[in-house]
Amino acid sequence: MLLPPSKGKAEGGSETVHVPTTRRPHPLAAARSEVMTAAVDAASSCSDADLARLTGVAAAHLTAARAGLAALAEAPSLPAHQRYTGVVHGNAGLAELDPAVLDVDVRIVSGLLGLVALDEPVPPYRLEFAASLPPLGGLATFWRDRLGEYLLEIADGVRVWDLLPGDHARMWPPGVRDRLDAVTVRFLRPDGRAANAARTKVAKGRLAAWLIAAPEADPSNVAAEADLGDGWSLAVTGDTVTATSDH
Repeated sequence: MLLPPSKGKAEGGSETVHVPTTRRPHPLAAARSEVMTAAVDAASSCSDADLARLTGVAAAHLTAARAGLAALAEAPSLPAHQRYTGVVHGNAGLAELDPAVLDVDVRIVSGLLGLVALDEPVPPYRLEFAASLPPLGGLATFWRDRLGEYLLEIADGVRVWDLLPGDHARMWPPGVRDRLDAVTVRFLRPDGRAANAARTKVAKGRLAAWLIAAPEADPSNVAAEADLGDGWSLAVTGDTVTATSDH
């Protein structure tokens, strides 16, 4: 299951710094190291305007954001399921899970790490997936160009539940999705426009929790049995599940 990250992140972590994650054997280690180096460098080279776009923070928080990037390589780590504290992740109950015993492989899209498993160490970073990070360019494009083989490796032979919004869905490399059993979940209003963002995040989290508890579910099961909350209905068309809000 593919989930977006969140701006909200828990503070603190273990004394183990994040740097070993970019150096230990991992298919994305080299790319992660590139992003880490560029992010730390950006702390001293980016203008305030560029830094605001890169980190997604308001002007009042730029000093803290700059300091956070500068110290990123030495930052303490928490496993991903405890680090991300957004509405989606809270409603999915990720922090209470034990990744070691799950039957669903949940991956979170990350501007810093590409795709991160629930048990992987994550520092308290701020990097917008849709932003540009010199000299790497747009992070979405950077990761799209490097995730193809990794996605095929981890998702071969299993159903992929894609719960990503537009910006984060850009991480899919061309042609890779067609080689997998991928199901897209869309959250819409009755007129076909995107559903209210706040309501969508709650519903997406509830759906993620349901899928984690029902690892063998297929789209028809979701449409018939999943409860996304008041005002939501579910329908299936091919490889797409559409959740429609009456609000």
